[in-house]
Amino acid sequence: MRRREFIAALARSSAVGIASAAIPAWAQRALGATAAPADLIERNDWPEHWETTLEALGRSWITPNDRFFVRSHFPVPDLDPSAWRLEVSGLVASPLTFSLAELATMPQVQTVHALECAGNGRGLFHLPSTSGTQWEYGAVGNARWGGITLASLLERAQPRPEARHVWFEAGDQAPLPTVPRFLRSIPLEKGMKDTLLATTMNDQPLPVRHGAPLRAIVPGWFGMASTKWVTRVRVEAMPSDNHFFVRGYRYNYPGEDPARAAPVEEMRVKSLITRPLSGARVAKGKVPVRGFAWAGPAGVRLVEVSTDSGRSWQPAGFTEENQPMAWRGWATQVDATPGDLTILARATDGDGVVQPESARPNGGGYGNNSIQRVMVRVGV
Repeated sequence: MRRREFIAALARSSAVGIASAAIPAWAQRALGATAAPADLIERNDWPEHWETTLEALGRSWITPNDRFFVRSHFPVPDLDPSAWRLEVSGLVASPLTFSLAELATMPQVQTVHALECAGNGRGLFHLPSTSGTQWEYGAVGNARWGGITLASLLERAQPRPEARHVWFEAGDQAPLPTVPRFLRSIPLEKGMKDTLLATTMNDQPLPVRHGAPLRAIVPGWFGMASTKWVTRVRVEAMPSDNHFFVRGYRYNYPGEDPARAAPVEEMRVKSLITRPLSGARVAKGKVPVRGFAWAGPAGVRLVEVSTDSGRSWQPAGFTEENQPMAWRGWATQVDATPGDLTILARATDGDGVVQPESARPNGGGYGNNSIQRVMVRVGV
């Protein structure tokens, strides 16, 4: 047995589960696990869960590929781009199969969208424990995605009248064969409206950790909907019955019936301060404050900043034109006198929903859009 085959067999035989701790470190490295780059915080080593530092996020409106957070449910699959095919099946009049070269002949589009992990901020919830990776602020990024619209593909396949949902089947899988594969679905209406099948990221070929050769980009929804390594698009009458859809990604609030828990879908309105950073020392006088804000389809209408624990707020100015479901850069200045200073920022979306002081905790640790507090020391 070759070394890689032995390692894979070791992974499959583990009785501990799919956690990377069940597999020795040397085996993880042999299967492709690598250390996080300098601008990324390693929250899990294999599969890679890498969070972007606030300092790195604040350098540019577009988050470069090598600074973009990484989140995978299973290890990166070994997909040969030359042999890879995308199937379109289910409730369609014309089932189809496409190679990458054939997809490249279709009309190409580019669009900038923010992508946020549903668990971003999980580690900041005030609960004894929350399941999943303990992200803080940086499981989010803003990128330029290129590819074809899902609508252009489905128009060729011609969904039947009873079709209501689009299922994305992914090429990754757990080391244990009994663990269900990752599969998500979205309403057909959303798929026909603005969903993208991306082959490029920031004008470069889509990196393998971000879903190459093809991933879905579902704008305005949390990142789990933007399935990576897509191999099949299925059109069905019902939503997905997969574990990661039926049981996973639900707002399970303490004391409430889990069977009635609402699904995690659209991103919540949220702001992020990237300058100054907590713990920084700044000079008295006018202190520049800047960051980003994002929301779901309603977009961001307003960002405000407070230095008196939220008793009063002053509006910040936007630094970029509004692009649907991209994040918006914002900037302002605050007056600072010597001593400790706490800066708060909150965003309001286009529907008038204001970012809360503290988001309601839930067992999965999803959707934490609590107001960020940045504490700095003001010198003389």
